[in-house]
Parts: sequence; structure tokens; C-alpha cells
Amino acid sequence: MGQEIELSLWIAQHLVQMGYARFKEEEQLTLNTLSTTHYRQTLPASNQIPELPRSFYFQLRRLIKDLKNLEVKDRTKARELDKALALGWDIVNLRVKKIASLGASGGQTTEVTSKLTLEEKALFEKVRQNVESWKKDILGSETTN
Repeated sequence: MGQEIELSLWIAQHLVQMGYARFKEEEQLTLNTLSTTHYRQTLPASNQIPELPRSFYFQLRRLIKDLKNLEVKDRTKARELDKALALGWDIVNLRVKKIASLGASGGQTTEVTSKLTLEEKALFEKVRQNVESWKKDILGSETTN
């Protein structure tokens, strides 16, 4: 076994690819945890946006990449890959809708952005800025929420 250290994701990924390191098991996204995450996203409290782990999208991309690599060796993994892709797309689409709605409603609240990943915060800001700019173009500088 080796020593556990915390690194930037891109550095860790590079070291793992080179065979010098491995990710901690509890930080690996599995099909089961992806299903649980999907379930939480679809709960009726639709206006609320459930918090995701900070590295969720990185983990999702890694899970899909790993399943694609396994599928090449074992065709039975195609079903798992299809399920992961479907759940991933559904989670992304659900969250994009909520983020777009929150961004378009105006006013940035820390409560909202604290539940977003870095990628989602960037999307939220772009939506918010574009909507504000559009409102100003349409209504002039006298915009209100």
C-alpha cells in the first residue's frame, strides 16, 4: 500500500493513467451510487437542487470511460454502459433545467450556488448574465426581477 495524498484531479488522473497511483475506492462513482444520485435528482422537491459531490462530473466521465474500456473486453458490459449514459444524461438534463430556471430568475444567492459544482456555477453565471443582458436590451436599463 502507499501513502494517501490529496492532489488536483488532473494531476491525480495523470498519475493513475501512468500507473503510479490509484483513486480511493470510496471516491469512485459506481452504477449504484449513480442510480442513487439520479433518484435524489428526480424527487418532487423540484425547485430545490440537491447538492452533488464537488467532483461529480469528473467521476461520471471516469465511470463512463472505464465502462467503455471494459465493454471492449467484455460485451456484457454494454448494458451497464448504456445505463450509466442514460442516468448521466438524465441527471445533467434535470440539473441544467433547474440551473437555467434559477439563473433566469435573477439575483444570485449563496444558498443556490453553494449546492452547485464548479461546472454548474459557471453555467449559472452565464445564464444569469445572458438573461440580465437580454432584459436590458429589451427593457432598457430599468430592469427588475
